[in-house]
Amino acid sequence: MDNSKKPNISKKKKEQLSKNILETLKKKKECEKKALDIVIELIDGGLEEADLLNKLHSINPSYYEDVVEERFILKQCGYVMCKKKLEYIPNQKYKISLALKKVYDISERKKFCSNICFKSSKYLQNQLLTTPLWLREKDAVPTFKLLNIHTEEDIASHLHTKPDGHTKSSTPLITIPTPSDTKTDLEEQLNNLSSLNIKN
Repeated sequence: MDNSKKPNISKKKKEQLSKNILETLKKKKECEKKALDIVIELIDGGLEEADLLNKLHSINPSYYEDVVEERFILKQCGYVMCKKKLEYIPNQKYKISLALKKVYDISERKKFCSNICFKSSKYLQNQLLTTPLWLREKDAVPTFKLLNIHTEEDIASHLHTKPDGHTKSSTPLITIPTPSDTKTDLEEQLNNLSSLNIKN
């Protein structure tokens, strides 16, 4: 049996494999460049709704988080469809709701000018695909939508939240005791709050 052809077959396979790897790397680089260009556009803002929705297929939640963070650094509302500046940015990480007797982490919320923008941004981000950008050509392009809300009551009815902006998924860090609770219980819960080390 003639074995002289075997090395040629192996060489062809290696060449094809190398070619496929190079094409994949090239595609990956192109997709990442496109995503970064979109990030810059979203940071600048001013996009029409249709234009924004067409671009969402080319980014992932991580890129969107970068947009929110960069807009926040520029003191712009983190929601890409909002043109408002952030006039007041709280320094604290937590907010106490006396009405609900709970303490909430507001690290993400303070990057937005309102609860409406915060919820709208999260709604948009949750629709983004998580598959690698360079493998999306064969994926069906989903229909992205903006959250159509105008008031705090709309938020509550759409997301089943209370009008103060706290969703069911928001977990309070502590529950503030009522006046009927003992002073010791209050001190213990406040000590627990100060010792918490929560990561987002």
